[in-house]
Amino acid sequence: MNREIALPKIQVSKSTALVLLGLGIYLAYLRRLGFGEVAESLDHVNPVLFVAALTLSLLMVAFNAFSWKRVAEELDYGASFRDFFLIYLSSIFMNNLIPSGSFSGETARIYFLGKVEDGSASRFDASFASVAASRIVTAVPFVLGMVLGLAYLTSLRQVPGWALTTCFAMMIFTVSAGSAFVGICFEERWLQRMVSAAISPLERIFHRDLDRELCSGAVSGFMKSMHLLSKRSRALLVSLAWAFAGWICLVAVAFAAFRSLGVDVSLFAIFAVYSVIIVFQTLPLSLPGGVGLVEILMTALFSAVGVSIYDAAAVTILIRLVQLWFLALLGGISTVHLMRRIERDRNNGAASKSSADAGI
Repeated sequence: MNREIALPKIQVSKSTALVLLGLGIYLAYLRRLGFGEVAESLDHVNPVLFVAALTLSLLMVAFNAFSWKRVAEELDYGASFRDFFLIYLSSIFMNNLIPSGSFSGETARIYFLGKVEDGSASRFDASFASVAASRIVTAVPFVLGMVLGLAYLTSLRQVPGWALTTCFAMMIFTVSAGSAFVGICFEERWLQRMVSAAISPLERIFHRDLDRELCSGAVSGFMKSMHLLSKRSRALLVSLAWAFAGWICLVAVAFAAFRSLGVDVSLFAIFAVYSVIIVFQTLPLSLPGGVGLVEILMTALFSAVGVSIYDAAAVTILIRLVQLWFLALLGGISTVHLMRRIERDRNNGAASKSSADAGI
């Protein structure tokens, strides 16, 4: 049963305009805050520690790619680590450039995995299952970090009520959404009903008929893959270990950024702030990567946990340079490389077929 999934389309002019809008909002915020004071904080940046933050961000991607690869191996995917690493970078690029609540990145992962594996997307259901299982696994250290961070903030009496309320609201949202996602991934009746209900609206939106039997078969294949993975406890534990390593590197990026400015901050405070920011970024914001909005919220939250507002703004700029712009740049390069590779493989396959037909 052949199934195709399209790579998310990037509207360059629209994305550029939205990024510029977000940057404009943040620059207005920094102007109100005080450019001079923030620039003074940035003057103290230790370049060695900043490079360490860049390295840690790459390690974060590598560990998450290892985590995903271990899950995919249980579904008989034999792609190399290099492929998983490049695809993961590409998904970060898609998430940051196309504001769609992180679904663009997951769609890119499904698309590229099918293409680099066998030149087609014929294993859509298994690819989808590997990505879904990977999301569930990587959510575990995130939720644990959130709980530890919130416990720490609760013990600090000087933390403003709005900050605690925001953190708790994000935690409740995350746990609720995560529980619903896990339930849907392992309950075929629910997923079949959701897909059936979505078919008619999708047909109206895209002005094309969808094969209901094909969709039902894809859901059944996805469920078989998910139940297979649920029985591979050893593989899941290995994947979870890599996910924890990725989460530690993610938090260490912020810690290195703070240390590069000579600012001391508790790791638990970073846990709490990062938890809110990551959840906020997964929301379907109108601005790519949450540009402008994420920076303002991160600055406010770091300030709320006791960091000077100017140091908070400075460290936010450093973190976003590393985890947004640096990784998006590498992700864009990875996306172009993967697309060219797929096109080359397609052309080589067509040439081979033509040669074979000519020989006949």
